[in-house]
Amino acid sequence: WQWNHNPIDEAWCLTARRGALRLTTARVVENLFVAPNTLTQRMVGPSCSGTVCLDVRRMLDGDRAGLAALNGDSGVLTVEQEEGERSIVVSEQRSRFGENRAIIGVDTVELARIPLKRNKVYLRIDGTFGKPHDLATFSYSTDGKCFIPLGRAVRMSFDYRRMFMGSKFAIFNYATKETGGYVDVLDFKYE
Repeated sequence: WQWNHNPIDEAWCLTARRGALRLTTARVVENLFVAPNTLTQRMVGPSCSGTVCLDVRRMLDGDRAGLAALNGDSGVLTVEQEEGERSIVVSEQRSRFGENRAIIGVDTVELARIPLKRNKVYLRIDGTFGKPHDLATFSYSTDGKCFIPLGRAVRMSFDYRRMFMGSKFAIFNYATKETGGYVDVLDFKYE
């Protein structure tokens, strides 16, 4: 595991809830690529699957939490909260770079959106690697047993010129409006 950026130590905790990682929003940001306290782990080929279980009951409006196949071009499975309502959203997010490889913007295409009425959700990304694939597919569950596909497959870029070579699973929680909301990461299963 590694943080995608230098972590804000006050915004993550392993003792607030027994057996869980708490990720609290600590900075208002525009997108996932600049969000602090994003925890990552390499995806491996020829195929792999990552499933995160989140308790999202303490999210605030504008918060975004979830799981991504992260690189400069990413497939993202997000729980979004707006006006007290939560949704699960699948999107393709492509970062734009300026001088010195700094991210100057993100082009986002929303692929699917459904309402989320539960406080606990399982988010899964399956990765398939090798020519001509390099695809991420997405599914979710509210019971951890029956997973429902959502959106379409997103092509992952195996290109060091974007951000880094290959893709990483990324567990995240960030604020777009105000800080202080949090999610509890109850489990992560890597297959």
